[in-house]
Amino acid sequence: MCLTIPAQVIKKEGDWATIKDAASVRRVNVSFVPGVKAGDWLLYATNTAVRKISKRDAREIIELLESYHPKADPAKLSKKYKDIITHSKHHELTQKEIIYLLNTKDIEEEALFAEADVLRKTYIKDFICVHGIIEFSNWCKNDCVYCGIRSANRHLKRYRMAPDEIVRTAVDAVKKRGYKLLVLQSGDDDWYTDEILADIISRIKEKAQVFIFMSVGERSKISYLKLKKAGASGVLLRFESSNSKLFKYLHPRGKKLSNRLTLLRSMRAMGYFIATGSLVGLPGQKTSDLADDILLMKRYANMATLGPFIPAPHTPFAAQKKGSIEMTLKMIAVLRLITKTARIPVVTALETIGGEKIRKRALMAGANSLMFNITPKRYHKLYSIYPGKRYEEKNIWEKYGLYKSEESYAMLEDRMRSEIKRTKKN
Repeated sequence: MCLTIPAQVIKKEGDWATIKDAASVRRVNVSFVPGVKAGDWLLYATNTAVRKISKRDAREIIELLESYHPKADPAKLSKKYKDIITHSKHHELTQKEIIYLLNTKDIEEEALFAEADVLRKTYIKDFICVHGIIEFSNWCKNDCVYCGIRSANRHLKRYRMAPDEIVRTAVDAVKKRGYKLLVLQSGDDDWYTDEILADIISRIKEKAQVFIFMSVGERSKISYLKLKKAGASGVLLRFESSNSKLFKYLHPRGKKLSNRLTLLRSMRAMGYFIATGSLVGLPGQKTSDLADDILLMKRYANMATLGPFIPAPHTPFAAQKKGSIEMTLKMIAVLRLITKTARIPVVTALETIGGEKIRKRALMAGANSLMFNITPKRYHKLYSIYPGKRYEEKNIWEKYGLYKSEESYAMLEDRMRSEIKRTKKN
């Protein structure tokens, strides 16, 4: 569910304890955690303690989440930078202002990250949410020029997970590991009809309390209505680029940006939680395009998902330069400035080229969620949308960021509902 800054118990009185974390002293209900006493370390959600942890693990989590921005010296910032940040607190930033922020370097870049970090902590607190993704098919009827699972790639071994295996993998992730939100992702694969996908969703929902996001490509409005009725809560469908000419170039089989945006609007009207975004560093992409991407994410995204472009073998973009880590981080930071409460994950592509250390940098630049791949291991190398895709075994994020209690499901539901209301106003 979510990993948060640990707090130490100062004193306990009945079902309540006074705790102290890095930022505050507060009272929380400890009735769900037996044996709590002064000196213990706890993880808590809102005003409820959810787990007791060791002092050693508490220190590790604090080290993972504590902020550090040594170069962000306010005295060395330009007047223009300060004016833009001030403007962002009360008004929507213009394209020109966003371009300026995306072009910042050194001290101003670090100050931008620090500002986004403060906003994350102000509006979301120290909750880093953990979600899972199941990549159930690498078959795709599309021929997108950047993607490693494009239909024209004859060098890729294809696979499809059987519906029973998808359901089993999802239910195990919920009941054995504590996941509360799962993304079911595939290429645009018509083998999985609307009826098959709807059946998979309904079977998972019957067996486990979990939010299901579908990432299955640009299907029809009727298709997504069926999936919503079956129990899907969200969709993950990137618009990839706000530049219609670049979008057309990425999709040689005639797909249009306008159609994708129309579909996103329709899914929002259906009540879906929308995860969408762009790729950073595409060939031919300009900084002005990235600024427009940010404005489009503000309009459509409850979860803004963006990552660096990584060239894949056996594609027309195989010899192109990969996207910039620093620009991706600045995109995250500006998104946090203009959306405040949106969910912004640290995507696998960023960790693939930046390594594990990039995770903390992204969180300190305003990101607030992680997506762990829980696809069965035998399929890992086959879902190769780009090379060297990063996978990892269980870690402290999963160990302490996933709660099996019903309270964590309700908390996530409340946050999703609030975020959907925010984008409906746009």
